[in-house]
Order: sequence, then structure tokens, then C-alpha cells
Amino acid sequence: MIKRVNSTGRRRISREHVVIEVHDGRPRRFDAVIDLAEFDAPPDAAVVLEATCAGSNTIRRFEWGTVSRLSPPVDRELRELTGENVFFSLKVIDRTEQFGRILGLAENIRPIKAGPRTATGRRGILPVEQADLGDELWRLDFRPEDVFLLVNKRISGLADRVRCDPGLYPLIYPAIVRQVLASAFEEVADEEEDTERWPALWLQFGRRLHPEQANPRMLETDEDQEQWIEDVVAEFCREHRLKDRFLQSTGGTAKLEEFLCSFVGSTEMACQRSATI
Repeated sequence: MIKRVNSTGRRRISREHVVIEVHDGRPRRFDAVIDLAEFDAPPDAAVVLEATCAGSNTIRRFEWGTVSRLSPPVDRELRELTGENVFFSLKVIDRTEQFGRILGLAENIRPIKAGPRTATGRRGILPVEQADLGDELWRLDFRPEDVFLLVNKRISGLADRVRCDPGLYPLIYPAIVRQVLASAFEEVADEEEDTERWPALWLQFGRRLHPEQANPRMLETDEDQEQWIEDVVAEFCREHRLKDRFLQSTGGTAKLEEFLCSFVGSTEMACQRSATI
């Protein structure tokens, strides 16, 4: 069971002070080198590493001794964490209070080295992860550390197709950009917030795309934010020539009309079937 902690007054710990290597296997395991020599904390404060991965709600917690005496646990297996994108959090916790108080925190720590089953470092602002999505093709997975594009692992090759297929990419990415930017406005805090967290990264991405490079932090109303997002999405589509690429991949306007008629027809049939149940 994960113990409750109080995060009041916590300080950031640089990710550079944690070096992680993940080793392939079933399950995978990891090694970590932690340097807290420059972090001012009581010597008996507990040190904890937590691991999770995209597409999973599982959190694995590893007690790592104290600030003055770091001691890695023998069991460092990443059981139940099967996703490619694994990330860690380091916490320094004062457990002299009823609910442990977090004194220091480093989030979104990626492995520096890993086998082929594990992603290393940051892979863009929208990592792709395969997951069991039932009959859904894709879904966005918003985490405190990052936002992921989950794709159905039961469809062979889909993870590669969503990245570059001109017949698929234009259909989903404008909606993804619009949804993530809207969520980023809800999540973003003040300027001192970690600039490596996904809300800040996505708003920076949007500002670079915006025709006037308008600063999203200066927008005062919901209407201004919505218009800013629409401007960014329009520029994203223009810069990547999504309409032209899609038409080329589908064989032109005639083929597109045929595709849309087929889709609309199948949708109407599905609605008629639902109405008779």
C-alpha cells in the first residue's frame, strides 16, 4: 500500500542527480545511482523511488534508505509495468510527522540506458505507447509527468502508422493538438513551474507554431485561449500540408468522397441497428 504523504513546502531536485538504467527481462529490472550530496535535508529523511509506465495505473515503490545512507533494495524488478515508456519519481520524505512530508521531488526521470523494450530519454512531446484499448484505435493518456498517445496493441503496425501514415496522420493529429493544448491551459501553473512538464512543453510548442507567436500566458479569457488554440491547429495543418498529403494518399477528391459516403453509410446503419434494440 502506498503511504500518504504531505507535499507542502517541497523543493525540486534536479533530474541530473538520478541516473537510471533498465535491464530487459521478464520482468525488467533497473539500477539507479542517486546523488543527494548537495540537497539540504535531515540525514534520516527517507529516500524513495517510484516507477510507473504509460498505459498503466500501477506504481512500484522502492525504499532507497535515507539521505545520509542510501541503500538500494535487493528487489528492483518492474513487475506489472510492461509499457515501453517507463518513468521514475524520486522523493525525499520526512516521516517524523503523522503523514510523511515530501521535502524534495524529482519527477519524470527517464532511463539513460535500456534494452530494446524500453524507451530512453525524452522522445518528443507526444510519446506513442501500445496498450489494450479494446475496440478503440487510440486514446490520450494524461499523466502528471507527460501525455501519451496510446494505440491499440492488437492492431499490427498501428504504432508506426500513426506517426507517419499520410492516410491516418491527418485524421487524428489536429484533434490531438487541439485536445492537448486545451488541457495544457487547465494544468499550467506559474512561470516557476517545471518547464519540462508536458503543459509547459505543449504551450511552448503552440507558441512557436502560432502565426503571431502570441504568448499563451498573456491570454486573459477562455475565448482568447480557444481562438489561440484554433490558430495553432490551423497553422499545424498548413505547415504539415495535411489536406494535400491526405488527398494524395487517398487518390484525390473522388476517392475521398467515396470514403466519406462509405463511412456515413455505415454510421447510419449502426444508428438504425441501435434504434431497433
